[in-house]
Amino acid sequence: MNEKKQDTAHIRHPQHILTSKVAMLSRFLRGFPSRLFANATMAGRTGLFSTFVLPRSTSTNIQVDKITVLPVDNTSVDDTEQARTIPSASYLSIREEAGALQIAELLGDNTATHTQSILTHDEETELANWLHSAAHLRHVKFIAASLNAEDASKDAASKLWLQEDIVPYVISKQDPDYRPDPEEMARMIAANFNKDHIVYTKLSETNEVEVADLVTRADYEKIAVPEDVELLTRLVRDFQGKRLVFINATPQGGGVALMRHALIRLLHLYNVDAHWYVLHPKQEVFDITKAKFHNVLQAVAPEGTELNASDMALYDSWIAENALAFTDIFQQADVIVIDDPQPAGLIPHIRRINPDTKILYRSHIQIVASLANQKGTPQRTTWSFIWNNAKEADCFISHPMEMFIPDDVPADKIFYMPATTDPLDGLNKPLTEEQMDYYLQLFNRMLINEQQKPLDETRPYIIQVARFDPSKGIPDVLDAYKKLRAILEEHREAIPQLVITGNGSIDDPDGVPIYNQIMTILHSPEFLPFIDDVKVMRLPHIDQLLNTLLRRSAVVLQLSTKEGFEVKVTEALMKGKPVIAYRTGGIPLQIEDTVNGYLVDVGHTTGVAEHLHHLLHDAEHYQRMCHAAEELAGKDYLTVPNAICWLYMSMLLLNGENVEGNYQWVKALAKQSQEGA
Repeated sequence: MNEKKQDTAHIRHPQHILTSKVAMLSRFLRGFPSRLFANATMAGRTGLFSTFVLPRSTSTNIQVDKITVLPVDNTSVDDTEQARTIPSASYLSIREEAGALQIAELLGDNTATHTQSILTHDEETELANWLHSAAHLRHVKFIAASLNAEDASKDAASKLWLQEDIVPYVISKQDPDYRPDPEEMARMIAANFNKDHIVYTKLSETNEVEVADLVTRADYEKIAVPEDVELLTRLVRDFQGKRLVFINATPQGGGVALMRHALIRLLHLYNVDAHWYVLHPKQEVFDITKAKFHNVLQAVAPEGTELNASDMALYDSWIAENALAFTDIFQQADVIVIDDPQPAGLIPHIRRINPDTKILYRSHIQIVASLANQKGTPQRTTWSFIWNNAKEADCFISHPMEMFIPDDVPADKIFYMPATTDPLDGLNKPLTEEQMDYYLQLFNRMLINEQQKPLDETRPYIIQVARFDPSKGIPDVLDAYKKLRAILEEHREAIPQLVITGNGSIDDPDGVPIYNQIMTILHSPEFLPFIDDVKVMRLPHIDQLLNTLLRRSAVVLQLSTKEGFEVKVTEALMKGKPVIAYRTGGIPLQIEDTVNGYLVDVGHTTGVAEHLHHLLHDAEHYQRMCHAAEELAGKDYLTVPNAICWLYMSMLLLNGENVEGNYQWVKALAKQSQEGA
């Protein structure tokens, strides 16, 4: 079975629909500037705006004549009610028999089979109607469903994913996972998920990541730039008969894994022989690669942190074990991409095992090159160790920032590629209001389980989505929020909440210490008075939850003090959310300052607070930025252009073309090749 990213959706049971006037009004006004919620009788303030239009990521227009909001009373939020209303998780097996849909369902430990007559000739509509009705009547959330490959239309699985928010499994009767009994099949589907209904990431015996089949090729082509589709199709044709392999540290958590899931999924839709493998993990080594590779190169490690001979020996031994395990993979590959420093030590082994293989080294992190160039620094020690292996690659591909590239790297080897995100995965696909309601309920239950107050849905919130990492500037987020509150209190304006959240990964030991640091700050005297307004959560890998939190937010922060590219910025912009970010790494390539967000110098939290106040105070300005955010989100930062870049670079090397990098963008080179073809 292919690995799927767990996703859940919500259809509310009628008895749980909120009926209070304030709650009903809040559903319309989520994400609006705080001035809209300010007391209409404030001294020196006249009227509130009479007409408000939601950002384009939603579709509701609201007519409001006058709004008066009483001071917020957090005690009015019923924690028990927040946790009680979450629908029960259910798994399905769907097949067509004798002109009817036979739907086996696993709910808890119980199974049942439902029969839905196909009264029309539209099986998919009948199924959708049944799903909606059953979810409402029984207050359930369908997590995943199997479809018979012999019965399902080519886009049936895609519709389950994109419209119903159900993870699809299309299984042929010849598949080893096929079960003749529908109820047994439903149990088999459920076995792919853990007790929290989050999908297991599946690895083969060779540590190949099994990537989910969620959508169709046509789904991508409908939303991609037509010229990009044409170029991708030509490159796919040229690459036929060749094998492309990616190797990184982890199958889940962080931007590299997200990009690889999406890229491999798309390449498989075009029948490209592409594979993604992850290193066999060893925690002692990951402690080294995070603290003494990643954090040192970004200059965020504590003073005195430096790679030593013992670390190097342990790393080399671990790499040798992985090289032995991957020998067959190396021998069969035409092109191998090495993602980031963790697997860089494999490059000399690949050269020895298969000298004809083309190797591309992809650097995803911000390397403080000025320190990596300086003898005697911890950065120089780490970089010299990594470069001793990486220098044997044919190309060095970096985020488009020259300051990330140490002087050792020859200019003719250097090519530029941005990080990318996928418009159809759980992080970005459109969600209905009911589906987002479910994910917010799920988030609130998680908060309650962590002894935090649930998010008050009658009030807007500001959000930063990022790993709990020393480079992500989370203490600065708290400081900016504290300063914003002071401004709002001075002007007697309503105060939004703050959400700080993100995922972790298996090669990242920093998550828990940084989380604990943030909670310690929040319990200090200067933050304790408003601690209930700040929600801090290390999330499990439920992509639609992050999607929802971004879509329902008012403003997004990205205060990374060190950064590679941080495509989370583009993900927020795609949803029509203004972003206030530090001027670091590749972030300025995504934000047009004062147009779809604000760029602020690192550490200038007062400036962040002032920009937040401007957005929350001026509804017209806020709406202009929301519109610009969605309109100007970078089209080159998506999966189709990413696939173009990798296939173009692969063909460039395989054809032996003498093209020097010299800091050129790969996408631009690919486009030039198309124009000259």
